[in-house]
Amino acid sequence: MRNILLTRTLTAALAASTFLASPAMAQTNGVGVALASTPPAPAASSTATAIAADGYRLGPDDEVKVFIYGQPDLSVTTRVKADGSIRLAMLGTVDVRGKTTAELADAIAAGYAKGGYLERPSVNVEVSQFVSRFVTVLGNVPQAGNYPLDRPYSVAAMLAKAGGATVTGANAVILTPGDGSGPVRISLADMNSGAGRPLAPGDILFVPPAEKIYVYGQVQEPGAFNFVPGQTFRQALALAGGPTLAGSTRRIKVRRAGKEVENIDLDDAVQPEDVLVIREKLF
Repeated sequence: MRNILLTRTLTAALAASTFLASPAMAQTNGVGVALASTPPAPAASSTATAIAADGYRLGPDDEVKVFIYGQPDLSVTTRVKADGSIRLAMLGTVDVRGKTTAELADAIAAGYAKGGYLERPSVNVEVSQFVSRFVTVLGNVPQAGNYPLDRPYSVAAMLAKAGGATVTGANAVILTPGDGSGPVRISLADMNSGAGRPLAPGDILFVPPAEKIYVYGQVQEPGAFNFVPGQTFRQALALAGGPTLAGSTRRIKVRRAGKEVENIDLDDAVQPEDVLVIREKLF
């Protein structure tokens, strides 16, 4: 009888050691306990969700999916309440405000383990709807809309995510901060002037229509042209096809803000809404 019991004991110990040593099934749960029996976590449903696990901070009205592996009755999709909490079976109210999905998963796992409900819980949390922390991009962009702050974004980076300014858009953006500090016009031509400014939840970016310059008089193709920072009157004249045979580049006239500007040279820089007039030659 003693030999039979010894054999059974050795067999059970060998099976347990082989099972625990299996690398393909090993993972760590939310409370740092090495697991051997929990299957690998499924892939995130989208790239945005995968990114969110690293940086997005949860807030009111965000929708989250909570997965408790091996416990389908405890898994739930729910929306964060106005007070920044969600309700989970057995745990009751759980504060999620300001947490990342990874931090929330750890907190939920710790709660189930501490309460004695689950011995070694493995939890995964995904954001199914980003609502609380976003920036709005409007105006002359290909893809206007609300964009989640799932990572740190600068003005230029967020505008690029929206497709950049269209051909009808200005080379500038108007930032209206969510803190109510007032709108700021930012040139996209110079990163040092504000295009690298970090964004915060509630910020609004608006790309206005492109500013114009006007070229009239004795030119091949008179009309309105998009203003480009640093552009000269000579370059503006080239956009209009250059002067006609009757036109004189020595006799130019510039009107700015309704007034004629004296002593203007073709190599001077234009300003938005300038009107360049090429007059006839004097024979």
